[in-house]
Amino acid sequence: MEVDILGQVEDRRSTARAKVLKSGVAVTVDGTRQEACVIDNLSDSGALLFVEQPEQLPEDMVLLIDGESSKRPAHIVRRDKTAVAVSFLTRKAAGTANNGWVFPPDDDRG
Repeated sequence: MEVDILGQVEDRRSTARAKVLKSGVAVTVDGTRQEACVIDNLSDSGALLFVEQPEQLPEDMVLLIDGESSKRPAHIVRRDKTAVAVSFLTRKAAGTANNGWVFPPDDDRG
């Protein structure tokens, strides 16, 4: 995000995020650790997750969203004391690994 000369915030994301307030679980790629989270906003390209210990989450994870069967591979792009912003990995970025993961519709980004 960028602030213009009038002090207004400009959202520079490639896809708009929707406010969702859903429960989820951030899981390490190897499946050995899980952290419950609240998904504040969500888009095809990423999400904002509120977690108890954001510093404990690895850079790469899989996001499981309650009510969905998909597993979304994600990478942390920003971290603060209560939340992490994640970008969902594209099929190209994930390489050959595909453990039931769902990729963004725009597969050519990665």
